[in-house]
Amino acid sequence: MFQNRPHRRAFTLIELLVVIAIIAILIGLLLPAVQKVRESAARMKCSNNMKQLALAVHNYESSNLVLPPAGRGYGWCSSDAGGTGDKIILNMSGWVLVLPFMEQSALFSKLKLDQAFSNENTGYCCGFTGNLNGTLAGDASTNGNGALMATQIAGFNCPSDPAVRDEPASGAYGPGGALKGTLVNYDFIASRYDSGLVVPPVGNSGCNYWKRSSPGVRYMFGENSTTKMQDIKDGTSNTFMLGEQTVLTANGESNPWGYRGWVMTGVDPTGGINVWAVVSGVPQVGNLASWGQAGSLHTGNGCNFAMGDGSVRFVRAAIGSTALQQTCIMADGSNPVID
Repeated sequence: MFQNRPHRRAFTLIELLVVIAIIAILIGLLLPAVQKVRESAARMKCSNNMKQLALAVHNYESSNLVLPPAGRGYGWCSSDAGGTGDKIILNMSGWVLVLPFMEQSALFSKLKLDQAFSNENTGYCCGFTGNLNGTLAGDASTNGNGALMATQIAGFNCPSDPAVRDEPASGAYGPGGALKGTLVNYDFIASRYDSGLVVPPVGNSGCNYWKRSSPGVRYMFGENSTTKMQDIKDGTSNTFMLGEQTVLTANGESNPWGYRGWVMTGVDPTGGINVWAVVSGVPQVGNLASWGQAGSLHTGNGCNFAMGDGSVRFVRAAIGSTALQQTCIMADGSNPVID
């Protein structure tokens, strides 16, 4: 005998489409929340990276009783802009000296501090001579230093910036020959006037600009800078020490951790934060308009800075250039509000 089985009604096409639409709506609502959580985590990681770098700089100062320089022995700085260049061209970034305080002693032990880190020793463009007073200390493409410049150090990378960090070999921007350097998202706060390409409001620019400038316009770092904590008259909590940058830069290059090539001076927020390159009237977000500028891809339109006391602040792009410059200068008597 056959038994009657209950009849199961299938989904209609309309019901199926309604279910799919509801799922799509839920995914649409969920994705922004997931992205927000990811960016929040990336921003926290970035802030922690900068905090650790600031701590390493402080530990260097505790051991040496002076802050590290932004760099030593530039070969591309301009002698004809009023500054005498060093006799020995090293093109060393100050981060090299901080490596032992960043748990990078093994890497530090492989570097030769009396040898060049980059081979750039001309003005490269625009009629500038480069350092006429100095001689390149060996060939970075063969002395071992240049090959190590491609070493990736995770603490220098902000997870919010997905750009490739290997710097293509390109003469003035590379260590030497066909070698590559590794670009980073954090660097010392240093005046762009160190390059010799920009004439500041006072004096001339060029080689050893920091040493020749008056205390009233000095940032904490520069070529061959020798800042001590007591020199920061405006207070360490009121003075920028480290700044954030995106890897991509339209005019020039971002900075590598190990060497100073053409126009690689550090980070200078004076011209504004998140000033992007513009193509056909459209801002290219993530691609800074020029070298040495401050910026990030964090939400909130701003970027991180480590202050002289080691604290980290997120500073918004709405802050004016004057306030930013005053916060860079360490002894001009001003304490602008930048929060």
